[in-house]
Amino acid sequence: MNIAFADLVESAHEKAFNARFPVKGTFHKLKRGEKEYWYHVMRDSTVTSGRRTSYAGLVGDPDVDALVERHGHEHARHRLQKETASMLRRSGLPAPDPMEGKLTQAFQRAGLFQAGAILVGSVAYQAYGGILGAKLSGDLHRTQDIDLAQDREIALHVGHTGQKLEDFQDILKSVDASFARKLNPSYPNAGPTRYENASKYKVDLLTAHENSDRDRRAPVAIPIMPGAALQPLDLMEFLIRNPIRSALLYEDGVAVVVPDPVRYALHKVTIGQMQGPSGEAGKDSKDRMQAAELVRAIEHAGRTSELAEAWSELWRDKAKRRRFVLRGVLALPDDAIDIIARTAIRYGEEPFRDGEPPAVTLRNLIR
Repeated sequence: MNIAFADLVESAHEKAFNARFPVKGTFHKLKRGEKEYWYHVMRDSTVTSGRRTSYAGLVGDPDVDALVERHGHEHARHRLQKETASMLRRSGLPAPDPMEGKLTQAFQRAGLFQAGAILVGSVAYQAYGGILGAKLSGDLHRTQDIDLAQDREIALHVGHTGQKLEDFQDILKSVDASFARKLNPSYPNAGPTRYENASKYKVDLLTAHENSDRDRRAPVAIPIMPGAALQPLDLMEFLIRNPIRSALLYEDGVAVVVPDPVRYALHKVTIGQMQGPSGEAGKDSKDRMQAAELVRAIEHAGRTSELAEAWSELWRDKAKRRRFVLRGVLALPDDAIDIIARTAIRYGEEPFRDGEPPAVTLRNLIR
């Protein structure tokens, strides 16, 4: 299952990349600051300069470098992409419902994921089973919303080219004409961070806090997304750091970018406690179940070193939020707590100690 899913992810992303960057163009490297970036350049009489330049990714990112190297070449496996997706669905991996599938497909075709968008929230959860080689519960990802987080650094590099994404509401309306903007009453002059259709299906645009944000609750406008804004949220910087490529099993596979499953699990553990009792009914229970399933799958996949590294970052860098981390972990089933504790002890990470029950350690720290 892992090999078939990895092949599907590669095929889906290559197909999306080639569709986004026509073969008649060429790729060039451009240095900004200390890093180099790939930009796609092609003739286009509809723009003033006569050339259209589009951001393609970071030079040195092995996934992006490989896509540039293979650009324009078709592989025989593309013909098998639909069959692979079908086989994976039959094997028991969860698939998106029609609304989730159509929306993520529209986001992919509009170039959102190439421009730094990351699919977060419960819809992203279904993208982890194939990566970890586990049959995660399909029921745990069913929601009536989709959350997209935007990496503002990537948006800045995209913006340097003058490139702008299609109006976000138009992208949504291509799927369902009833999608409409929902303005934040606390910030009526800011662009919308939420869109909702006639069936109350919600799409939220999110981002991480930055030191330059004067008001940490205020929606953030970015030039590449005219008419829309991003809602900064706590702990989002931890969640979206170093995202990964995956695919949703809709039609022949939709190429998406999602948080690393280790970060997703630890984020779920913590954020439910930070939101407190005002959160959506039943959501905290579902978040705990998702986190526990992922922690078990991460251990099964032999990725405990990554779990230890992310745990250390969360524990070390988020000292002000430790009480939420402690309470979140304590709310997990005993076996998931034990996995986190064994992993931390194995790699010498705090606060667990060999020989002391992890729940005792956490309760003592809360006191």
